[in-house]
Amino acid sequence: MRSWSSLLVTRGGGVLIDTLILLLFGVTALAFLTVAVIRMITHQRREKERARADGFPSGERPRTEEQKGRDKQTAMIWGCAALAVPAVLALAYFFTR
Repeated sequence: MRSWSSLLVTRGGGVLIDTLILLLFGVTALAFLTVAVIRMITHQRREKERARADGFPSGERPRTEEQKGRDKQTAMIWGCAALAVPAVLALAYFFTR
């Protein structure tokens, strides 16, 4: 019986490593989307409750310039993460083939 490390090193193990990397693509994308959606929903719910408590019946308050700047920075960070993680996995896939 072969060990996992010998499967990854041998020529026949290339199929295994390719499958593992492709599986990581799917798991990473699913995890990223799940975390993003959950964080977005909880944040929106929290902000609506705060706005209503502060006297805005619609649940939305006007955005300040500082908040808009933070939103832009957060979008940039999430965008970079959304590009960087799959890129690293794609490079790993490319270099192990």
